[in-house]
Amino acid sequence: MRRARGDRGVALVEAVFVLPVVLFIVMGIMEFGLLFAAQSTTNSATRDGVRFGSANFAVSGSNKAAADAIAAAVAKDLSARTNLDTPIQLLIYKADANGNPAGSFTSCSSNCYHYTWSAGAFVYDNASPTWTSPVLACIDPTSGLNTLDSIGAYLEVNHKYITGAFGSSNLIKEHTVSRLEPLPLSQC
Repeated sequence: MRRARGDRGVALVEAVFVLPVVLFIVMGIMEFGLLFAAQSTTNSATRDGVRFGSANFAVSGSNKAAADAIAAAVAKDLSARTNLDTPIQLLIYKADANGNPAGSFTSCSSNCYHYTWSAGAFVYDNASPTWTSPVLACIDPTSGLNTLDSIGAYLEVNHKYITGAFGSSNLIKEHTVSRLEPLPLSQC
């Protein structure tokens, strides 16, 4: 009887030690789940933008109009993001053999369109270099050589953590590259 009375507070003491650990683990699961969702949304937005661009970039009358349409497609996909995620910039570019723009992702030197996020939409940066060279989207019918250009989209999104236990924010960087779909021979 005396021993049973002495064990009354043990459960409370154990709970005091275990509860913070369990709460920290649950917060970590929530934080990294939201980070994973932001990463997935960002990746999906670049894929959809490039998919749209590979089908429509060469057939549009203007490279700038096609880039604007790609930016709009990416922005539409980003509408699925949470309020914790803020897009920073979008780069639509002619990809080299390695899938990179001319220069780098931060300072594209030619054949690219740079957009920044402002008031819920991507805004074209007038100072960015434009895609001046003609788009190659034809297969040479005589030699059969494939001279198709590749198009890429690079997107940065800033994800803010809820609790701050794992940092204040994380910059998510995603890019996707695809070849342009070939034009019909009558258009080449």
